[in-house]
Amino acid sequence: MWDIKISLFIHVLCVATWFGATTLMAMYLRNSTRSNDELTITNSLATAHRWNLTMMIPTSILVLITGMYMLMSYDENKPLWLLVKERLGSVFIVAFILIITLYGKKLLKSVKESASISTSASIVKKYIMILNLSVLVMLILIFFVTTKIS
Repeated sequence: MWDIKISLFIHVLCVATWFGATTLMAMYLRNSTRSNDELTITNSLATAHRWNLTMMIPTSILVLITGMYMLMSYDENKPLWLLVKERLGSVFIVAFILIITLYGKKLLKSVKESASISTSASIVKKYIMILNLSVLVMLILIFFVTTKIS
């Protein structure tokens, strides 16, 4: 029984950290695009990408592991909210990891090779869009879990 409670605590802590940090990171990058300085934009994106790789991906993996562990404690007749969370959440976490790792690296390389501020800013805005979409999906998942629609 305690193992499920500890797992739930770690799960909620990691989701809250992931949600808050993703939101904060999008705001941080938005401020860098307003600076109209190419070096600031490049450094901000490099910093945000590094934070994603060192903090957000391990946090999302912990969310996946603890979520799967808690799901194993349910019987075969899972309610709808749990099925949505299980399936959509797992796919979202794997997609987040792949997109942030691969596409984020590609965007960072494009910003470093970019010659103009407007091109760099538009690339950073794509990264911001990915972060905002991630927050939206997290909100949808949190809605399904908290309302427990059956």
